[in-house]
Amino acid sequence: MKVVGRNRELIGHMHIVIDEVAKLRDIRPESRGGAARRPEKKSPCGTMDRVSHQPPDPNPGQVVDESQQLYCYGHPKTPTRLRCSRCERPICGRCAIPASVGQHCPECVAEARKSAPKVRSALRANAPGVYAIIGINVVVWLTQLLVPGFTERFIDFPPLVADGEWWRLVTSMFMHADGGSFFLFHILLNCYILYIYGPEVEQLYGTPTFLAMYLTAGLMGNAFSYVFGPFGVPSLGASGAVFGVVGILIAYLVKRRASAALGNYLRGLLFFVGLNLMFGFTVQGINNWAHIGGLVGGLALGGLMDRKRTKPSPLIASASILAVLVVGVSMILWRTAAVESLSLGL
Repeated sequence: MKVVGRNRELIGHMHIVIDEVAKLRDIRPESRGGAARRPEKKSPCGTMDRVSHQPPDPNPGQVVDESQQLYCYGHPKTPTRLRCSRCERPICGRCAIPASVGQHCPECVAEARKSAPKVRSALRANAPGVYAIIGINVVVWLTQLLVPGFTERFIDFPPLVADGEWWRLVTSMFMHADGGSFFLFHILLNCYILYIYGPEVEQLYGTPTFLAMYLTAGLMGNAFSYVFGPFGVPSLGASGAVFGVVGILIAYLVKRRASAALGNYLRGLLFFVGLNLMFGFTVQGINNWAHIGGLVGGLALGGLMDRKRTKPSPLIASASILAVLVVGVSMILWRTAAVESLSLGL
């Protein structure tokens, strides 16, 4: 009995010691016989029962409650937790289309596309000059087909140009083959190339300046053909003027070739020009001198007018076009004088 009493006394003293140690360590014992734990620290911003370490949901309100099992409206057998952020339809990952906020279902995307404002084509909206030239080419070509003798009256024929019918150098750039192997292909190719590259040049320099540049480059192409080409062979087509448009665009890109995108564009244009010139030298019936002259005229116009940072002033544009025109007209006058000298035996 004395041993038992002694043990009870020792146990009592031990509990007293444990309580004192717990106070010194800021540990509150849960019970006399249980393990001790640290008290929960209070948040400086207020009391919180439990802090979640999961990242916040990037699309709050777009995921349904875990306890609610939903199925995709487009795939009824596919369970999902996603909803369309626009109409709240349940959608699966195959149907969800990423949006600026959340995700949309295919129906909402289709409805948004239908209600979007209609935008005119780049040709009509930004390049009326290109549209007008293509229209003139088509009307003139149809007139060639329907009116006998029309082509012969306005085609470029060097002997008649030397005889004073100089307008043929201008009218022929709106005419195209009305028969033979180039029927249809001739006008379609020229109009298509103009449709591709013309709007870019017109947007760079404006419609009035673009039209003046187009005519100047076309005249330059016919001047090269008149001076260097075969004298007794007639020619027609807009390819000289079209090559001039490409030359203007090349001159613009050369000054900006440091840009990776514009540099690639420039290389593509140079490949296109080289391929067409090679084709012109190897295939009969192609007036390659008109192509070269138009390209030279376009490069000159683009090099003189491009200010790199701003559009050229009307004075610079007019002076540049006039300078190229003077060169072209001088070539025509020189060739005409040379023909007259030969005809007189001088």
